[in-house]
Amino acid sequence: MPNPYNYQFDEITQSYVFTTDNGIEYKIAFILNYTFSAVSNIEIDNIYQVIIEKTTEIKEPLDRNVSATICEILSIFFENARNTILYICHDDDERAEVRFRKFNIWYTESKLTDTVTKIDNIIVSENVAGSAKIYSSLLYHNENTNRETILDIYHSIEQILSEKP
Repeated sequence: MPNPYNYQFDEITQSYVFTTDNGIEYKIAFILNYTFSAVSNIEIDNIYQVIIEKTTEIKEPLDRNVSATICEILSIFFENARNTILYICHDDDERAEVRFRKFNIWYTESKLTDTVTKIDNIIVSENVAGSAKIYSSLLYHNENTNRETILDIYHSIEQILSEKP
C-alpha cells in the first residue's frame, strides 16, 4: 500500500509542496475559479481549479506514493463539503490525455470515491483555428448542497464550448 509523502503548506505560494524519494518536487494549489458564476450569472462560492505541478524537470519513474499524497491533500480539501473542483488538463505540451488518465487512476484507487463524486467530460471545442479537445473533470462532495446547480452549470459549459463558431 502506498504511503503519502510528507507535505507542507507554503503560505507564500498558497500551495502544498512535497518532494519524492527521487528528488522531484510537486506543488498542489487550489485557485478560485469564477467560470461557473460567469456562465450562470449566479454567485457560486467554493469552486476551485486544482493545479498539480511537477516543478522538477527530471522524468519521474512510476511512484504510487505521489498519487497517495495528492489524494490525501484532496481529502483535506474536501473536508469542507461545499468545496468543488474543476480539473482541466491543458494540452500545451500535447500530454493532456495522459494527465487526464493519470488523474482518473489516482481518483479511482483512492478513498475519495466514498465521499466525492467525479464526472468527466472531454469537450471538443470548435474555433476558427479548428477543433481542440478539452479534458475536464468536476469533483464535488456528495453532501454538497449546491451539487444540482453545479452539475447544471458544468453541463452548460460543455454546451457553450461545443457550439460551432
